[in-house]
Amino acid sequence: MNRLTQVKGISIVALLFCLVIVMQASDAEAKKIYSPIVEQGAVELAYLLDYSVDNDPGKNGSARHQLELEYGVTDHWMTAIYGDFRKKPGKAFTYHAFKWENIYQLFEQGKQWLDAGLYVEYALMQRALNQPDAVEFKLLLEKGDGAWTHTANFILKKELGTNASNKIRAGYAWRSKWRWKRFMQPSIELYGSFGELGNTRPLSQQSHQLGPVLIGKLRNGLSYEAGYLFGLTSNSDQGQLKFILGYEF
Repeated sequence: MNRLTQVKGISIVALLFCLVIVMQASDAEAKKIYSPIVEQGAVELAYLLDYSVDNDPGKNGSARHQLELEYGVTDHWMTAIYGDFRKKPGKAFTYHAFKWENIYQLFEQGKQWLDAGLYVEYALMQRALNQPDAVEFKLLLEKGDGAWTHTANFILKKELGTNASNKIRAGYAWRSKWRWKRFMQPSIELYGSFGELGNTRPLSQQSHQLGPVLIGKLRNGLSYEAGYLFGLTSNSDQGQLKFILGYEF
């Protein structure tokens, strides 16, 4: 790694930590779509922000910050670690959880009609919060169609340890992306949570959000995702800003 690359890397790290400190920080699931495609040897540092906009003062201004470091171990396995930080309205900024995620690509890209992968995440909660740990599984599906790429995540989440619920929660995420230019790819994203399996809540009590997102990769290794999601039900945040900044070494 040359000196210029090292300086770039240090600058990006400093920028991400500054953003975490100065921006307000949600209890909603992080707004990120996961592709099943893994790139061996790829190392990426990313900052993720979900920021809520709502007439309810108990929601408005709350947000989730995450710092992620991921590595493509093989051409089928990617692993990553996360730091999860949050701030509710009227409360102090706090460390929330440490996460370890893994993605396993099931077969070589393009060899089957549909690309597929498996995702597993373990969240080790901050003990002072008195909340149980959690494990999350996702089925990752992706399909290219001309200039479009469609990606779907189907999600199951289960609490573990002390005070854990026996229920399994289910959700989904969907993205349709138009590969217009490398630096700007307009997308539409949809996120939802159904609640507990076997005890699904009425639609009005579920959380579903839909909105436009711009995605791009720049020549200097930077990538970004920026968008705004609109709440589709009364139980959803009325609006939510989504922002991801990444740097690939």
